[in-house]
Amino acid sequence: MVSLLLYDKDKKELELLRALSKDLAALLSEDYWNISQADSPAALQDFLADSPLMDMLMYDVTPKEAIDRLLGLRKSYREMQLMVIADMATSPMAYMKPGIMASSLLLRPWTKEQAKEVLKEFFQAYIEQSRKADAKNAYVIESKEGNLHIPYEQIYFFEAREKKIYVCTGKEQYGFYHTIDKLADELPEQFVRCHRGFIVNRYKIRKVALSQSVIYLTEHLEVPLSRSYKPLLKELGK
Repeated sequence: MVSLLLYDKDKKELELLRALSKDLAALLSEDYWNISQADSPAALQDFLADSPLMDMLMYDVTPKEAIDRLLGLRKSYREMQLMVIADMATSPMAYMKPGIMASSLLLRPWTKEQAKEVLKEFFQAYIEQSRKADAKNAYVIESKEGNLHIPYEQIYFFEAREKKIYVCTGKEQYGFYHTIDKLADELPEQFVRCHRGFIVNRYKIRKVALSQSVIYLTEHLEVPLSRSYKPLLKELGK
């Protein structure tokens, strides 16, 4: 699955961009695409409230304080691909900052054909880059609906339960069929086994409480720590 958010103050423009995005996603990719939209800061905040996955973002930089919000977004979504929507009244110096890292630009006024061409290049660049990066930067869950690409930096832990594996990205969980033993062998070194049913991302660990047999993670999450894995996790204790 590819998660795409469209943020544009112009509702008519927003609907056209959504329609173009759906057509291009079906044409260029075999993955399932989750395309969301927001036309105001409040709607954008509602979308971000649960810290969902976001692989791609089309973002209108013309509303007041839009640049500051975008800089904040970049801190949470450093790997996402960004297309900036701007107009001639907006100085390129505002949205070409290193901290924003835009890879594409849609400049108003534009026609449907012009937008389609810019979006096509934007989508193709993302698809090509994601294919190269997935092997080392993301865990891929394959399903009939399409592939779900989850960046390792967004994963807190894997849990084995109910004959499935669940990957937790904070407030979201995605289930798939696998065994935790094989999974432990496949994952990169940043993931460590801490329990018969849990594998944790060491970069998300806030504190290892050996006496309580609990590992405390960021975002107020916690996972159990079994006796057999305590020696391995002892070096991470704080």
